[in-house]
Amino acid sequence: MMPIWVYVVVAFVIAGASFVVAQIIPGAGMTFVTTASTIWVSYAIWRGRRRARLG
Repeated sequence: MMPIWVYVVVAFVIAGASFVVAQIIPGAGMTFVTTASTIWVSYAIWRGRRRARLG
């Protein structure tokens, strides 16, 4: 498991990037948040399972 600050930083980066995307393409911010969050959660789970298997 990663330190909690990593999750906080990633959440702020996703939120900030989503705001920028929404300003450029109206309505695309929510799609970006959904996609980025799904990718992040998938990566975090994959990394956790991999570390549990190896360690």
